[in-house]
Amino acid sequence: MLSKLLFTIWRERNKIKHGEKPLPMAVVKKLMDKEVRNKLSLMKLKGGKGIEDTLQYWFSTTV
Repeated sequence: MLSKLLFTIWRERNKIKHGEKPLPMAVVKKLMDKEVRNKLSLMKLKGGKGIEDTLQYWFSTTV
């Protein structure tokens, strides 16, 4: 999951470095939140043990 978050940050940094207009911080945060939600949901579907608590915690802190 950390790699997804780092990639999102890197992608935004790269855009700025190459002269593109950066996304607003709120949009970047939303993208990062969606990446984590998708990853946690996928892990749950694959039967990851102990992921239920992590999923509940993430959803409760980002709503």
